[in-house]
Amino acid sequence: MKNKKAISNFKRTIPKLIFLLVIVVALSGLLNRFNWKIPKELEISQKKEEADFTVKGTLGKNMSLYSSLLTFGISKSEVYKITKALDKVFNLRMCKPNDSFLLGFASDSVPTSLEYKNGFERRFRVEKNETGWVADSVPLKRNCALRYIEGEINNSLWESMRDKCQNQGLIMDFTDIFEWEIDFLTEPRNGDKFRLIFEEYWQDGEFVKYGDILTAEYVFSQSGDKYAAFLYKDARGRKDYYDSLGHSLRKALLKSPLNYRRISSGFSYRRLHPIFRVYRPHLGVDYVAPIGTPVVAAGDGIVAFAGWKKGFGRYVEIKHPNGYVTCYGHLSRYGRGIKKGARIGQKDVVGYVGSSGYSTGPHLDYRVRTGSKYVNPLKMSLPPAAPIGRDSWEDFRKERDQLISALESFNQNILTSFSQETDST
Repeated sequence: MKNKKAISNFKRTIPKLIFLLVIVVALSGLLNRFNWKIPKELEISQKKEEADFTVKGTLGKNMSLYSSLLTFGISKSEVYKITKALDKVFNLRMCKPNDSFLLGFASDSVPTSLEYKNGFERRFRVEKNETGWVADSVPLKRNCALRYIEGEINNSLWESMRDKCQNQGLIMDFTDIFEWEIDFLTEPRNGDKFRLIFEEYWQDGEFVKYGDILTAEYVFSQSGDKYAAFLYKDARGRKDYYDSLGHSLRKALLKSPLNYRRISSGFSYRRLHPIFRVYRPHLGVDYVAPIGTPVVAAGDGIVAFAGWKKGFGRYVEIKHPNGYVTCYGHLSRYGRGIKKGARIGQKDVVGYVGSSGYSTGPHLDYRVRTGSKYVNPLKMSLPPAAPIGRDSWEDFRKERDQLISALESFNQNILTSFSQETDST
């Protein structure tokens, strides 16, 4: 009886087996006809050696990845193969202290894989298969959260924001937005209020960095004056901060193009030259700073001259759209890509403080010219940057209104979050 039942069940499965066989043959025919092949990545994953246990390591100070791997009892020849494979996709000279890695081992303590994490920016995986070690980059997934904070000034903006953010970077970004409007060293008073919405990036449960501040607001308690900023990206991809009427918060030129220690010589039509000991006009400002201090472009423009210019030594001139020309003298070297005709953006590095040409010590000779006339950089009225164009106004208005609504109707700490995948290469 049992035999008859088994035979009956077997007969019922025959059609299913025949159907599966037909499918396999058909797929095989398609693969051959269109010359489809299993991707190499899948072949490797099928043949790779699986890890039975993993060990985490961290790159120490003054240690290479090679020397770090040796501490795990791996032979020199095997470490050489691992690092050689990794070097094909990642320059090992970019390894830095506190980079982490995860070593996979088989049950016999033979290494089978290495996952290397270069800071928060890049991740790479090296795996052992039948032919040896193969390396590739690993796409990173980050979560971007839009966050909101508000507060009231108590002693200083720095102290009032410090406990509300992960690091000082957010405070610096906030002050940079209003740097042409508010002097945060002298103007804030207790009771002033601030609020902002900004991007915050996380990866594997750890804070990575701050993104853009999308909107910010600062209100003076005594006068009631309110400063608001809205980030807007135009059709050309350029981002800037504007007030509610579309006026740029950025001035066309910076107050000074570097962080300096002191001013050794100001603007004058009659100054005793420190080398030649005769009275000459000094139509600029000398900023004293250590050799190598970065000098940045005061505004957007085109490099009109970059080279040696007599007493100025290494010298750069930048022509700006508003008719101004800024001049940078006595540089020790030029910034990357600085040559005649090159486009440059505000705060891009022009060069570095030096003492080339006629100079008694490291400093920057900074001059501003409009037309053929030099003006005093310390007393000039800084021209505003370009406002929102007519063709962009409607788009800006919509984004501005959305950000205002977000500020006014905010009712939780996290507005929204989304994942962002980045390539390690």
